[in-house]
Amino acid sequence: MKAFVTGATGFIGGLLVRELVADGVQVRALVRPGHDTQWLEQLGVEVAHGDLRDRDSLAAALEGCDTLFHVAAFYSTSEADSALMYETNVVGTRNILQAASALRYARVVVTSTIGTIGRPADGSLPNEDVEFNLWDSCSHYVRSKYLAELLALTMAQEGLPVVVVNPTSPIGAGDVKPSSSGRRVLDALQGRVPSFPPGGLNLVAARDVARGHILAAQRGQPGRRYILGNVQGNMTRDEFLRLVSEVAGVRMAQPPRRSPLHAVRQALGGGAARQGFLPPALTCDCRRAVEELGMPQTPIRQALAEAVEWFRRNGYVEAVR
Repeated sequence: MKAFVTGATGFIGGLLVRELVADGVQVRALVRPGHDTQWLEQLGVEVAHGDLRDRDSLAAALEGCDTLFHVAAFYSTSEADSALMYETNVVGTRNILQAASALRYARVVVTSTIGTIGRPADGSLPNEDVEFNLWDSCSHYVRSKYLAELLALTMAQEGLPVVVVNPTSPIGAGDVKPSSSGRRVLDALQGRVPSFPPGGLNLVAARDVARGHILAAQRGQPGRRYILGNVQGNMTRDEFLRLVSEVAGVRMAQPPRRSPLHAVRQALGGGAARQGFLPPALTCDCRRAVEELGMPQTPIRQALAEAVEWFRRNGYVEAVR
């Protein structure tokens, strides 16, 4: 395998690169000009400068590799960024998949999101077989990822060996930006009540998500979706706060008692609420990736402990509150 990775400067993409290098895999990373690439070069990763929106920059960059991990995406809750999200997440995905197809790549893994998994009408936990049914109630980000996923699955039907992975909420060390999951941990550590979907979400160790990508390339069935989550990771906000409190050794803020509408607005972080989007519960049945791919299942307590320690050590939060 010689792997080509997009999104290598992000949380999951960076962990994926490290896992691949540790496995002895040659890696080339697509990086937009201006990003820091020193750590990639120190790992022996070949850097290719380019942009998903620039088709001409992709063909030459992909030459010589045989496995594509398309992790990159643009995320925003701002209505003003919606056009760029569709251009990057949909058109960009089409561009790189067409380039990989022309070069006859042996395997392609496309990173989607748990948000594109539909919700069963009976309220049961959704899995990969539930078709997307949230178009009228989801954000532009989720819509763009759904359209990108459709593109990938259509190309799988046409012969490109594409596997789609749908990560849940990754937690762990190295969350530089930080991600929405990392912000929830930081909010809890700093005495704030974190935003949380009213129906809960699924937490998963970020390193397990990175390994899940590699396992999807090795064992995944083309044209199939795999939720990369933790079978014990479905949590409500109160359960999350209680676990962070135990792991971090601090007292958590108590969530105020508010109306259901307020809870919805808080979970949406404001921007999406103004657009009229309602968040589904992000809990799920993620056994497929465990049973078919052998995805590891690091205990959530351990993943949270690693995240808390890393945030404290790197100055994101005071060591003692």
